[in-house]
Amino acid sequence: MIDTSVGALPSPPLNTSPISPDLESPLCPTTGESLSSLEQIPTRDTEWDEERRGRDPIPVEADDVNALSLSVDRQASYLGASSIKAALMVMLKVQPQLRNALAAPLNSVEVPHQFPAIRQKTTAQKDPQRVPWSWKGQTLIDAYFKRIHVFVPMLDETTFRADYLEGQRFDAPWLALLNMVFAMGSIVAMKSDDYNHINYYNRAMEYLPMDAFGSSHIETVQALALIGGYYLHYINRPNMANAVLGAAIRMASALGLHRESLAQGGSDLIAAETRRRTWWSLFCLDTWATTTMGRPSFGRWGPAINIRAPEFGINAARDSSQHAGILPLIENIKFCKIATQIQDMLAISPLLRTEDRCNLDGQLLNWYSNLPWLLRTTDPCAEPLYIGRCIMKWRYQNLRMLLHRPVLLSLASAGAQHAAEIDIAAIETCRELAKQTIEDIAREWTRNQMSGWNAVWFLYQAAMVPLVSIFWQWNSPRVADWHKQLETVLELLEAMEDWSLAARRSREVVWRMYEASRTMMHQRSESPSSLQAALSQDLLLGSPDMHMSPIGLEPEGLPMMGMLDQHGLWDLDGMYWTGAEEVDFAPYAVHEGMIHMDYSMMAANHAASLDGGYGFVH
Repeated sequence: MIDTSVGALPSPPLNTSPISPDLESPLCPTTGESLSSLEQIPTRDTEWDEERRGRDPIPVEADDVNALSLSVDRQASYLGASSIKAALMVMLKVQPQLRNALAAPLNSVEVPHQFPAIRQKTTAQKDPQRVPWSWKGQTLIDAYFKRIHVFVPMLDETTFRADYLEGQRFDAPWLALLNMVFAMGSIVAMKSDDYNHINYYNRAMEYLPMDAFGSSHIETVQALALIGGYYLHYINRPNMANAVLGAAIRMASALGLHRESLAQGGSDLIAAETRRRTWWSLFCLDTWATTTMGRPSFGRWGPAINIRAPEFGINAARDSSQHAGILPLIENIKFCKIATQIQDMLAISPLLRTEDRCNLDGQLLNWYSNLPWLLRTTDPCAEPLYIGRCIMKWRYQNLRMLLHRPVLLSLASAGAQHAAEIDIAAIETCRELAKQTIEDIAREWTRNQMSGWNAVWFLYQAAMVPLVSIFWQWNSPRVADWHKQLETVLELLEAMEDWSLAARRSREVVWRMYEASRTMMHQRSESPSSLQAALSQDLLLGSPDMHMSPIGLEPEGLPMMGMLDQHGLWDLDGMYWTGAEEVDFAPYAVHEGMIHMDYSMMAANHAASLDGGYGFVH
């Protein structure tokens, strides 16, 4: 059975004409508002929570990028306006009373996850030693190839298993890679309260001193890919992950992995295929990790990169059939090329011209509708392929939602009662994608950390759409449906606590905003002061059913915000929503490997009167 639900979701009318190369202004003028004020530039004395873990009791879920931290943290790294931060700022602008409510101190004291300290690596590199075969090691390798390899098939499974079985390799690059395979295998084989993966990570780091960044070994690049692409994100060190993965990409280019090999021999063909898989695995990992940060792609794809995509079937005898060979990676590469275009456009400005947004959305729709049957069917299949195709779909839905979400945020921030028909369509697309994501994850997630980890993240992203909608259009007849979506999210996040480090904290975030919306609606007919008092006193002073870290109220702090955004705190006093200055984007023209964008200001073709205030949401 083919899954056609996603492709059938409503989409704005598509403009089939090519996108113009003029880079004048990327903003849609229909609301006269700018989302550019949402980005945050770190100050000179910034110190991120990633740096403070060694001395401060910061929960493992906390970081300033994925800001589920409940501690007051204004020291955020740079994030653009396409991050979740924008959704929270809109909620606060539409309902200013939330500011005091979110600043209320919290009473609960439970911290559900506290990692053992990650050991600081000594300056002396550990002498390499052989790692003997063991059943435990074999089990971790099996878990890695069952639940990780399908996404980043950069290791030759046959060779890797043979090298471990024989136990003859003890060079530092190999040992670093082996221990990172152990670490990731441990994560996906165990529940979220198991911390054995830290031991393997510490061992891997003993074989990766600073001069390893000058290594000419592909195993070093592969080990760093797992560290920066997966592991550091799992333990919530996203800025460190971003830096490590960036370094790995530079190392890969030094090895020439971005250029097609001219090798002709049989063994060279296998080596060339490993080079392709490693490069494109890095490409996909970097895309997946940075799309929602609002940061540029920094040229991970362009005309100078001529390495071919992995070849389907070239290593068929060496690929596990349950992974569908290299097929998922081949399709993920196509997706990530589109995602890179979107990321770079949103890094310039999140509110794109209508035709640009529709063009990019059309590319995503076309990609999904042309997926091979094996990746679209809902028929039963082996677990690796099942996990791979589910997360592929969730990621596709999330990117489409991210592409259209700025329209929702812009109109909500302005309290708009009129909108162009194309903007109404974009908002409906965004809302339907959020709803579909929640429903699909509820039906498709499985009890392992690779599924749970991703499911929690995409649920958290999707939940922001009904939350913004409720705070903006509190009197809409669709509020009941939006509340139902949030209730489903809350139930799912609770069920996923064993399978995701961030599930419990994410649930607390969504629950607080959900309860705030219900209190707001209940008190709407009362005076503003009564509403503010109700939010501050009755909602956020703590609940016996909630388990949150103890935090205090600092003079300018908004402790709840760090966990609401996934991207840290910002200066609300400096928040403004004004017309954007004209910006000359010519010096920042998108590289030639991407489609060109026309950023000239565009007048609205149609303005729809919204009967009853917000008739278009009915």
